[in-house]
Amino acid sequence: MISEMIIKRENLFRLFSIVLLIIVFNKLSNAQPRQVLEEVVAVVGENIILKSEWEAEYLQVKDQYTNFKGDLRCEILNQLVLQKLMLCKAELDSIVISDEQVDFEMDRKIRYFVSQIGDEQRLEAYLGKSILQYKEEMKVRIKQQMQTQEVQKKLMDAVKVTPTEVKYYFDDIPKDSLPLFGAEVELGQIVMIPKPNQLAKDYAYSTLKKYRDDIISGKRDFELTAKSFSDDKGSALNGGELGFFKRGDMVPSFEAMAFRLKPDSISPIVESPFGFHILKLIDRKGERINVRHILLKATVVTRDLSEAEKLLKSVVIKIKSDSMTFCQAVAKYSEDENTKSNCGFFTDPNVGANKVEIELLDPDVVLQIQKMKAGDFSVPTPIQAPDGSSAFRVLYLKSESKPHRANMKDDYQKIQAFALEQKKQKSMEEWAKKFSKNVYIHIEPIYINCEEMKRWIKNN
Repeated sequence: MISEMIIKRENLFRLFSIVLLIIVFNKLSNAQPRQVLEEVVAVVGENIILKSEWEAEYLQVKDQYTNFKGDLRCEILNQLVLQKLMLCKAELDSIVISDEQVDFEMDRKIRYFVSQIGDEQRLEAYLGKSILQYKEEMKVRIKQQMQTQEVQKKLMDAVKVTPTEVKYYFDDIPKDSLPLFGAEVELGQIVMIPKPNQLAKDYAYSTLKKYRDDIISGKRDFELTAKSFSDDKGSALNGGELGFFKRGDMVPSFEAMAFRLKPDSISPIVESPFGFHILKLIDRKGERINVRHILLKATVVTRDLSEAEKLLKSVVIKIKSDSMTFCQAVAKYSEDENTKSNCGFFTDPNVGANKVEIELLDPDVVLQIQKMKAGDFSVPTPIQAPDGSSAFRVLYLKSESKPHRANMKDDYQKIQAFALEQKKQKSMEEWAKKFSKNVYIHIEPIYINCEEMKRWIKNN
């Protein structure tokens, strides 16, 4: 069984997440109404599992787990029972999720889906109801989801594996069942975003000042101006509205101004790492606020790009001459948040290891490293940053390895992650077995005839 779970790494221990198969809102497909006859499938404490809920979650993931060994429907029901069991634990422990936290999470997800589908009108057409109606309907489920996540975090945070446990785990795998890892690389990057010159910054500032003056005088509407001209395309679709956030969620300069605003007042122009903003307070709920903003970015011109490329080349020269380490250069110059905290190195998204299989990398990156050998740096290459702006990237190929069978020397991080995941799964099963003894669990008889549900039969 251990070797199967490793070999099927794309499933990452039978759906990887021990507890939550589905996160509400994870895909818009789950938002569509399901024509399923309403029926109670199971009762866990005071919580019920409806057939429509079970069916909706199955339809959402079935195409992702076509190679799943076992009955996927039963496994989903098993996970739903476990989720409801954790909800019982959350209620017992009085885990409180405030309405503000729920609102913030729902607003965050809605903003994301609006950005994906185009605008609020299209999203509402897809949902078949207004966003406000949909949010009201989903509020209880979102709150329960956040409660169960908090329980899961508390239960799993304490689970660790020692080097000895990692070795025992590896030694327990039959030699002929050791997984085959593809070609791997240790690959780092420095990403530098060109800075606009002062003339461009002055132009952006003066343009935004005119917008602000027109809004204050009544010649312009804040919301329409945001939709038409804001460079924050995600919030622009929603008239610049960001949704509720708390202190610490935004960059300091933006946040400091936002929390000083009075309702419906327009802020002075504030500069952040993203550009120039004006803000308008919509609402305040305790320590959370909701604002609209208009962002204007200074235009980066060819000269700015050339300066960034030149600086990045000089940084590589310093690294090669041992004037600074690669990690120091990343800390000082790199602007990619995903790799900066790991000294610039990519990580395997499944297990967090620094050695990454080539097939997991972006095709553009693969094309570059095919021309490199261990120890090489690429030339600065223009790329597009996540916010759509232009940037330059240098890749550093620290090491590379050919396809090989798993071994402790080369693959310790991955084996450690697998061992930890197995231990977490075992810990969760032990917790569920113990906790469920004091919780009423009833599953309708027609649904208990699969292997995944046998663990709960004693409670019927």
